[in-house]
Amino acid sequence: MRRAIAPLFLMLILVSACETEKDLADRLLRSSIELTDGYCLVAGDQVVLNHYDIAYYDYGVHLIYLKSHMSSELMLEEAESLTVYAGGEEIYTVPTQPGYSSYMPQGPIIWTFPTFFEDNIIAISLIRSYEAISGGAADSREDPRIVKALEKYGQYREGLQCEIVSIQFSSPDDLVLILELTNKDPENYYYLDPEKMGMGLYHYFTNGVILWDKEAEQTYTHQVDYIEPFPWDSWDLEWMSLLESNSSVTLAIEYDHFELVPPGTYLARFRFPGLGYQVERDQLAQRHGQIWLGELQLNKEVVVE
Repeated sequence: MRRAIAPLFLMLILVSACETEKDLADRLLRSSIELTDGYCLVAGDQVVLNHYDIAYYDYGVHLIYLKSHMSSELMLEEAESLTVYAGGEEIYTVPTQPGYSSYMPQGPIIWTFPTFFEDNIIAISLIRSYEAISGGAADSREDPRIVKALEKYGQYREGLQCEIVSIQFSSPDDLVLILELTNKDPENYYYLDPEKMGMGLYHYFTNGVILWDKEAEQTYTHQVDYIEPFPWDSWDLEWMSLLESNSSVTLAIEYDHFELVPPGTYLARFRFPGLGYQVERDQLAQRHGQIWLGELQLNKEVVVE
C-alpha cells in the first residue's frame, strides 16, 4: 500500500509544479503587455490588454471582441476595476462585479460572473437611473479619444444603430412601436426579427416597450406573455434577418391590450435585443454575415393625446 502511495504523492507534486509553472507563465505574459497609443485596459499598475489583443470594438453596444489568443476570464479573474486608456491618456475607470451582487453602482460596469457572453468578449455595461436618462447624463464610455484610438488601428465598429421613430395608438389599448434599424459598418449583421420569432419568443429577449411618467413616477407597459426557447440557451438562425452593410430597415411591433395610458408626456423606453451567451466564438460568422450581439437601450420622449 505504501509503495502505491509514494508514486501517487510524486505525481501530485509534479502536477502541482506544472500548474505553478503555468500560472507563472500567465503572469509573465500579462506583465509583458505594454501601454500603447491604442485602446488599453489597466488593472492597478498592470496593463492587461492593449490594441494588439483586440479584433474590434462594437462601439454601439460597447463590446470588445478579443483575438483568439485572449480570454476575458483570465483578465477579469482578479481585477476589482479596470482603467481605460486611449492614445496613452487615462479616460475612465470601470468597476468589475459579479452578476449575483445586490450592489448596483451607477455608471459603467463590467459583470464578471456569470458573464453574458463567451470569453472572447468583454462587455462594458452601463447602469443609469430614469432621472439620469431623462436628464441626458453623460456616458463616460463615449469619449472621442476612444474612437480616435480605435480608428487608428481599424478596430472601430458602430455595430447596429436603432432609434424609436414613433409610438402610435390605433385604439386606446393598441400600441404600435416603429423602429428604424441601421447598419453603417462594412459587414452584414444578422439581427433578431420580431416578425419571424413571434411576439412571445421575441419578448423572452426584451422587456418590450415601457412608457414612464416622470411626474407621477408611474410606468405603463404591454401584456405579452413571453415564450421561453427550448432548451433555454438555444438559438436559431431562422429567428433572424440579415441587414446588409450601409442599409436600414423599418420595424413595426404591434402591442394588443397595452395598458391604458392617460394623455401626457412620457419617456418611451425599449431594449432592442440581440443574442449573447448562446453564441459561441466559432458561430459568430455565418454564410452571409455576422451575428449581432448585445442590446441597445432606446429612449424617446413621446406625447400621448
